[in-house]
Amino acid sequence: MADYIPNPGATQSRRLRLAIIANSPTPYRTHLHLRIARELPDLELWSVYTHERSNAPWSRPVDASTRPVWFGPGESAERQGEPLRQWHEWRKGGRIIRWLRQGSIGAVAISGYNDLGRTRIIRWCRHNGVPCVLFADSNIRGDTATGIKAWIKGVYVRWVIQNCAGVMPFGSLGRDYFLKYGADPIRIHYFPCEPDYDLIQALPEEKIMVAREQFDLSPNRRRMVYSGRLVSVKRVDLLIEAFAAIAADRQDWDLVVLGDGPLKADLQGRIPAHLANRVRWLGFIDDQEVVSAIYRNCDLLVLPSDYEPWALVLNEAAAAGMAIVASDAVGAAVELVREGVNGGVFVTGNVRDLVAKLRLVTDTAQIDRLKRGSSTILADWRRSADPVEGIRQALQLPGQRTDG
Repeated sequence: MADYIPNPGATQSRRLRLAIIANSPTPYRTHLHLRIARELPDLELWSVYTHERSNAPWSRPVDASTRPVWFGPGESAERQGEPLRQWHEWRKGGRIIRWLRQGSIGAVAISGYNDLGRTRIIRWCRHNGVPCVLFADSNIRGDTATGIKAWIKGVYVRWVIQNCAGVMPFGSLGRDYFLKYGADPIRIHYFPCEPDYDLIQALPEEKIMVAREQFDLSPNRRRMVYSGRLVSVKRVDLLIEAFAAIAADRQDWDLVVLGDGPLKADLQGRIPAHLANRVRWLGFIDDQEVVSAIYRNCDLLVLPSDYEPWALVLNEAAAAGMAIVASDAVGAAVELVREGVNGGVFVTGNVRDLVAKLRLVTDTAQIDRLKRGSSTILADWRRSADPVEGIRQALQLPGQRTDG
């Protein structure tokens, strides 16, 4: 399969042509690109994808108005950082540069810096006077390299930052990360990923009821949900252990596991026999509306990951009106979880602390108040870190938000 690379060509448009270079199309990325295309009329947006598939089997959720362009058809973004693929990624970077040049692209926003193709693009932009801003979910708490690896990383990340016109982290832990490597504070602008909040919050009641019937989610039960891949770093095993510890005292609570992965059979084997009918395995669902309807039938999202640069699922949970419990390794928890307001944060890997947080949050006298708290926290976050405003500021575009 050949690259799908429509060329902007020569037009009379005086708008700034922005190429957002990202890994692969996903529902949240497509939603954000649509917002940029609609809300920034001074831009002509081109969505450049370096790989066809992400780490989840999403169908290709693209919209023609975002002007999608594909390089690397058939390739998975999960392999882009592998050493043996770097010559391939470098050559791909060259093809993208030719496209940028031929299309008179005036600015670039590039996702990450973990392959040589991206390094090549950043270098070309700097040498050719094309403003290039970097956006990434890098997280200071995940910055654990030591020794020679830490030294090499420090040299490389500083070079990347020095050669970009600005950096756009997802949140405060990302800001701290880039400050550590020499970023100028005045060139840091928040650019968090986000779901389609309207889809989640304004979901028709009939859609919620259909999901309730389809997945047998009784309205008489309380539910905590895990949503994500079933891989070791996500620590679903920890959640299962914690759920089993509180199950006897929380007879009205069930656990819903939304997602799939290589550890599914092992995790299912960890469920005590007497709790098997209180744990629902729904698998991976490639429909954001259905996923949102499931969330709207649940009360609490739990994300026990050992490492999580951001975690969009916390944004989704807050929009769905759920309380949230997350490990302190989760980047989004700093912004979207407040102790005693909409949930709690536990020490990464500490099952006793997770059990304690779950007991507090699932208390019948607390849960509904905590659920209501998520909407206020999410509204505060969206006012302070709107990604469209972030890209506007990073590129110094005219205008500003008028929605308060």
